[in-house]
This record gives sequence, structure tokens and C-alpha cells, in this order.
Amino acid sequence: MTQQRAGSHGPAANADALIVKALEDGFGTTDFEIVAIERLDSHLHGHAFKYNQASGLVTGVYPYRIAWRDAHGVGQSVDVMLKAKPDERSILAVYSGLLEKAGVALQTPLETCLAHSDYSTPNLKEASLFRDFRQDLAPYLPRSLGVYIDEAASYTLRLEEILPKGSVILDPDDDTTALWKPGFSNLTLEGIAAIHARFRGRTDRLSETGWFPVCDTQTMMQGMELWRAFLGFLIKACSDVMTPDMAQRHRHVLDTLPDWYALVDREDKTLLYGDVNPQNLAFARSEAGFQLSLFDWERAVISLPQRDLAEHLVYTLPDDFDMPRAQKDIDVYMEAFARHAGSAEPPPSFEGLALMLQDLIVNRLPLMMIVDHVAGKRRHAGAAYGRAHRLLALFS
Repeated sequence: MTQQRAGSHGPAANADALIVKALEDGFGTTDFEIVAIERLDSHLHGHAFKYNQASGLVTGVYPYRIAWRDAHGVGQSVDVMLKAKPDERSILAVYSGLLEKAGVALQTPLETCLAHSDYSTPNLKEASLFRDFRQDLAPYLPRSLGVYIDEAASYTLRLEEILPKGSVILDPDDDTTALWKPGFSNLTLEGIAAIHARFRGRTDRLSETGWFPVCDTQTMMQGMELWRAFLGFLIKACSDVMTPDMAQRHRHVLDTLPDWYALVDREDKTLLYGDVNPQNLAFARSEAGFQLSLFDWERAVISLPQRDLAEHLVYTLPDDFDMPRAQKDIDVYMEAFARHAGSAEPPPSFEGLALMLQDLIVNRLPLMMIVDHVAGKRRHAGAAYGRAHRLLALFS
């Protein structure tokens, strides 16, 4: 069906065979003929700090041009991004290395702390969504030409069609809204609200895959040593961000976690994107203007919809925001959720939003601040952490 290029060996040659397998999945047939598979750029794009380890399989994010003839002999060609991701163990090893470089020591293995959390089975979740839940997530997924999943090895490869000319595509090193056009925040709020409404109370299919955990009290409590280590790091290394009031609030949130997470357990849950950071969001050019396009679903999890909303707010609100300014974006989300869910579905609560701000403060944001401290990425995680405290204080 395809021929290896002269001189190809190792991961580059291996990629050709896996591309064919992914296309078989996307086309639903083996009745096609590959004409050419061309890597357009050998540079490793995207999250290089996670994917630069040696491997016998292609790993990383690369642009390719693929040409083929269908069963009728009609030739076609398309430019895609190949996204090949390592297993959970490899990613956890990278995070362990980041913690070590930051001086964060744990007695409990990191794998145990994060078991069944939003950090679990990252590539398998993402590949499953592109393969099995495309219609449920339309039009918020970029078009996929195929997915290859090796469940035993926890290895996945996906082919995403490159967005149309004029699209605003994510910059993996820019976690600000500097490149955004007016209206992009509302497009994001509209998109995540639509996804939340579709899956709220209807997560059975996700759970049946075995790859989408429910973040509950038990999950959070098993990570308590890590959460406390995060606080210690912030107090020691982030004095430019961490004020005494923040440290006191953060400590109180940790000390009372079993109580307030019991409230989380009682609320209806949905599929979360899990990483609503500007560097993960793209906007596809369309005839009507722009459309939110969500690439990176590694952090997907079943939890309260308010967590995605909270994360969007803390990364996009201005530093000097007040409650009316925050309320403006909250209202956009709530109105979109009600429109997509229907009048019979109760809207997400403000209490749930406060709970998820606390979740971000103890869990996600400190890790991103460590990534910034060690790897120089997620450079505005500290500002987001400060906004999370500011918004939580306004709610109080």
C-alpha cells in the first residue's frame, strides 16, 4: 500500500506505517493507495519539553502532506498535523523530573498521587474523543483524518487536518490572549458551555471506555501530599506572587478539602476539556467568521462544568477586574449553557464555581507555576493563580 522512502529508518520510517493504519481508521476501509507521505518540517513542534525523549516510535507534533488514490482511482492530497503521544508513564516521568528540579520531594510515588485523576491516561482519552466522540464534540474538534491506538502500549497517533488559511492557531509558548481578536473569549465560553450541556449527566459512554475518571473526594485526597508540597513550593519560590493572605487562604482550602469536595461530589458532572488555557485554544476561519477549535484533550476529566469556566476566567480576566467585569463573562457562559441544555436543565451554580476555583488553586495552577519555574513555559500561570484568589475573595 505504501513504500518507505529511501534512507528512512527509525521513528521517521515507522511513522509511515502508522499513518496508513490511522487512515484506515479514518476512511473505514483499506481500499485506497498511498501515493506519497512527506514530512514538511523535521522540527519538533508543540510541547517539546514533554516529547523529546528517545523512542523507537515517532513522538511529537509534525506537519505532513499525504497523497492517495481512492478505490475509484481518484487522487487526493491533504496537509495534516501528525500528533503522536507517549504513554502515561513517560509523561509522569517528565512531571517527576520537573518536581525534582523544583525541589519538591514526595514520599508517595507521583503515579499514586495522581491515579484516576485528570492526569490519567492522557493520550488514550484524547485519541478516544477524536475517534469515538467526534459527532458529540462537533464543531469544536479540528477535522480528524484518522486515529491509531495501541492500547497495550498506551501509544496513540492522530492525523488532524491543518486549519484553513486565516485561522488563529495556538502558540504553545503563549498563554495570554495577546493574539486574540474581539469576540474570541465569547466564542470560548459558548463552545465549552455547549460541550458541558451535551454531556452533563450523560457521561456513561465516557466511563465505559475506562479512560475518563471522575474527579471526586477520594481522588483528591490521595493526592494530598502532592497538594501540600505544591503549597510549600509556592511559599518558598513564588514570593513575587504569593501574599500572606493567599498563603492563608490556600492552606485553609487544603485543610478543609474533604468538606468542600463532598459538595462537589453531590453536583451533576460532565465532560471537561480540562485545560482552558489560551495556548491550547485555536479559532478556525469559517464563512461566518471564526469557530472555536479544541486540540489538546489530555486533561479531559469528568467533573463540574464550572472548572473549565473558572480556568478560562483566571487566564483571561484583566488583572484589575472587579465582580461586575467577571460577572459579564460568567453570564455569557450561563446563557449559552441554558440555550444548549434547554430550560429543564438547572444551570451550573455559583457555589460550584467557587468550589472549582479552590480546585484550581490546590491542583492545576501550582503545577503550571512549577512548569514556568523550571521549563519557562506557562509563564502567566502565576498571574492566573493570583486572579483565582482574587475571584474567590470576591465570591466570599
